[in-house]
Amino acid sequence: MVNSIILEVLNEVFKPLGFRKKSANWYRVSGDLYCVVAVQESRWGESCYVNVGFAPVVNVKAGWLPESKCLVRFRVDALTSISREGLDLLSGQAAEVGGEDDLRVGLVEKIATPVAQAVNPIESIQDLKSLLCTSVSDQVFIHREIRGELLEEG
Repeated sequence: MVNSIILEVLNEVFKPLGFRKKSANWYRVSGDLYCVVAVQESRWGESCYVNVGFAPVVNVKAGWLPESKCLVRFRVDALTSISREGLDLLSGQAAEVGGEDDLRVGLVEKIATPVAQAVNPIESIQDLKSLLCTSVSDQVFIHREIRGELLEEG
């Protein structure tokens, strides 16, 4: 149940920002960067994960690139704006405790909106570098192809 509700909530938040939906993914090209937000079902129970990926536009063929192929990837729990309470909403128990309406409201406020606020303004490597330095913990995969550019000082 959490998976279907988070898919609906992400669609409501990301569609107006120009993201297109493909299965359980929302993606767009903005400026020099491609961004994708993907929902991944957990292998253990009813919970799910929300992942974010970025790649330079030149790496994207036919307008689509899965999160797993992006050069920068992280789970939303790496975003400093996402609380432990918000992450708990992605678990299978969340719907049982508060009901579907409360779950929906919580997912909008504590997951979808903070993720959208983090990724929406990112249009360049410099924007991404700033996001990684100010709003993301160190739990980020950065491919060696882009690592030097993102990690250099200044």
